[in-house]
Amino acid sequence: MEDLNYLLKREQEELLRAQSATCGAAQIAHQGLARGYARRIRDHRLLYRSVRADGSTPFSPAPFGAIGPFA
Repeated sequence: MEDLNYLLKREQEELLRAQSATCGAAQIAHQGLARGYARRIRDHRLLYRSVRADGSTPFSPAPFGAIGPFA
């Protein structure tokens, strides 16, 4: 199983790169990588972003400027 801290760190790095990218293609590429890390975090056995009964998640980076489905 992958290290959850590593996945969280890499996702944050990609979100920052997407936010600071000046080229639209680079921004889209970094957002795609961040979504990939978000999917791996969601599927991780520690359930950091598991869906609660009310449909929310314990933590979602969306309010912090992230774009995309991170639930």
